[in-house]
Amino acid sequence: MPTIQVRTDDQTKIASTALFERLGITMSEAINLFLRQAVMRGGIPFALTITEERHETSAGILESEAFIDAIKRYKSINNKADFDVTKLEPLFVALEAIGSDKNMRMTLQENAAKVRLGFKGREYVLDYNFEEPDTVFILSRKDGKLFVKDCDLADIGRTLGLF
Repeated sequence: MPTIQVRTDDQTKIASTALFERLGITMSEAINLFLRQAVMRGGIPFALTITEERHETSAGILESEAFIDAIKRYKSINNKADFDVTKLEPLFVALEAIGSDKNMRMTLQENAAKVRLGFKGREYVLDYNFEEPDTVFILSRKDGKLFVKDCDLADIGRTLGLF
């Protein structure tokens, strides 16, 4: 069977790999689907259009500079080729729902992720453990004191508002 090599940027690879994992297919299977559809339809199997504005996708955080930098650091520090992005999906859904600012910083570990972000003018650190995907620890400083709250991921916006 012939081999095809494809070059793409890190952002596209990470976002598409995560999408294909959620769909239960590999990158190779997805590319083969595209090629078969192109042959069957006699052209590109989707419309090529130009739009004035960029539409946000459900993979918005997967495409963020913070996430791409975190993946690169994780792979470099841990000397690993891959990171299971699906572990982060509940956290990403919660962050997209609250509309966290784009100036976040993320650190990935084997079993956890830490996210430093701004929300409504305040700075927070979220500590997310992959083994407890429905909860997150929120840390914040106010008047020189450290405050920590444990909350359900679904209530993250309300909990951040209570600080």
